[in-house]
This record gives sequence, structure tokens and C-alpha cells, in this order.
Amino acid sequence: MKMLERVRARLQGGRADEQGSVQASTGGSDELPIRGYDRLDAREINARLSELSQVELEEVETYERAHDDRPEVLDKLRFMRGDEPLPHYDDLSPEQITEALDGADAGTVKAVRDYERKFGRRSEVMEEAARVLPGAQASPEEAQLREDRATRVREGIAGRKKTADGLADRE
Repeated sequence: MKMLERVRARLQGGRADEQGSVQASTGGSDELPIRGYDRLDAREINARLSELSQVELEEVETYERAHDDRPEVLDKLRFMRGDEPLPHYDDLSPEQITEALDGADAGTVKAVRDYERKFGRRSEVMEEAARVLPGAQASPEEAQLREDRATRVREGIAGRKKTADGLADRE
């Protein structure tokens, strides 16, 4: 197949078979959340990924793996992909998120803060997370970690005291 036929097919959004006929691609780039995806280089795609929701990132990743499979794009997608801090988080308005932060435990508030930092989107959500975090109740996981740490400290102090008492008895 000639190079010109491949280029022409790519520009038309399909691919050329061995005889040069253009075939429509399945799951084409027209359906992707980044317009003109196939004409962008990896740097341009990576610059736009932070604008996408987790669902859209998944669509881009599926398409990228099936087509160009560029390591630099897939690495950025791996960094960007993650669990939303609240169900359907990317669909929530800033007002809905700030309502959800009222009464949320510290783990949830931190997850929202970290998610917003990563995507650098909504300053009002970041400000609300910073306001709510100091007064937020510890999550069950955090409470357990604190208790475990306190137990280790108590045991360490008790062990050192026993050692010191044993040395005093010998003298």
C-alpha cells in the first residue's frame, strides 16, 4: 500500500486496507471528548487531559490503546485516572460538592482536595475543603491509625521503662 493512501485514509478518519480502500474506523476519534484527537501529537493530547472527566479519560485510554498506543500518552492517562472522591463527582457542581463536604470526614475532604489539586479545576471547592478540613472528624481508617500509633508509643515507653527498672535492680 502506498504512503499517500495511508495519509489520505488517516485524514478521512478511517484506515486504508491493503488495496487502498478507505474503511471507517470503529470507535472513531469523532466520538472522543478531544476534538481532532488523531491530528494531535502526544504533547497536545496530554495538555488537554486535565479537562476531562474520569469517564472521558477512560474513553481516550481505550482509543489510544487500540490505535497509536503511545507510551507518553498512556503514562499521563495512568497518572490522571483514579477513583472519584464522591459518587459521580465529575458531574457535580461546585455547590453540590461544598454541600457534600459539610459533615464529611477528614478522609473524604482530603480526597476531594487532592482530586481538585490534580485536575486544578475549581478554586471554590479547594477553598471549601481547606475551610472544612481542620474541623472534620477523622475517618474510621484515620482513627484506627491514630490508635495504633498511640499503642505503639505506649508499648515503647513501657518497654523502655522495664529495661531501665531492670538495670536499676542490678545496681
